[in-house]
Amino acid sequence: MDFLASKTVTKPRLLFRPDPVLGWAFTPGFRVDLKGQGKIIQTIDDAGWRVVPGQPSGPAPRVAVYGCSFTYGARLQDDETFCARAQQTHPDLRILNRGISGHGTVQNLLQFRRDVARGAVDAAVFAVFSDHRYRNVPHPHRMEQFLSPEWYRQGIEHIPVLRHGADGQAAITYVPIWQPITREAELAPFLPDPGMLGMAMQSVLAMVRDTARAAQVPLRIVLLDQLDMAFNAWMLQQGGDVVDISTPSDPAHTFLPDDAHPNAHANALYAERLAPVLADLRAEGGI
Repeated sequence: MDFLASKTVTKPRLLFRPDPVLGWAFTPGFRVDLKGQGKIIQTIDDAGWRVVPGQPSGPAPRVAVYGCSFTYGARLQDDETFCARAQQTHPDLRILNRGISGHGTVQNLLQFRRDVARGAVDAAVFAVFSDHRYRNVPHPHRMEQFLSPEWYRQGIEHIPVLRHGADGQAAITYVPIWQPITREAELAPFLPDPGMLGMAMQSVLAMVRDTARAAQVPLRIVLLDQLDMAFNAWMLQQGGDVVDISTPSDPAHTFLPDDAHPNAHANALYAERLAPVLADLRAEGGI
């Protein structure tokens, strides 16, 4: 049997494997064949990350882009993701796609710390969209999504989230994924309000910035969606390292009406708007 054919799944979630730190990661060396959606092949390299075609064969400054399925490139070919398009226009850089479907900014931070410890990154881009607010905490609406049997068949047991202690200090803790009460109870009166979600995002990004500063890794945070423009405006007020490269969440830029992920057109725009961000990172870090 062909090697790739024997390691092929039909949707990215089937690539997930348990990771004690991140909760889940991709299985190295597999690919996704999105049957019924044309000839769309998505490839995971031997290190467990989405392939970025056109990377230089020799040493080059490494720019890691951390994110979720928007960064991974759901429903896109390997060469259509904004990481791949950025690689095409910056052949002297090595663009690393660190997007994993379902991850939030807390998980991106943990992966960034792992990369820093391994000396695997020279500059970092954190790609954020408005739903990450609900992924950074054990929000009931988010936890309900983990009740699918697929998560348990794959052995994924917990998710890292951010908590604030009585002293106001933020810390990352782990919550079991299996929370059946989220399906059985009416939790709306107990949900965190927008201010609490914003506080959690602010705390996570402070940890990201502290990590980057300590490692002397230049950092930018980019916004990808326009579902909540008030959130985007609030993010832009948080610091000069936040850049809005977002596209509208409409049928021209997504796979709507059936899927809200950014399409190839949106990813081309992301890459175009990312170019000056990469130029700033290079100037700031001397890479």
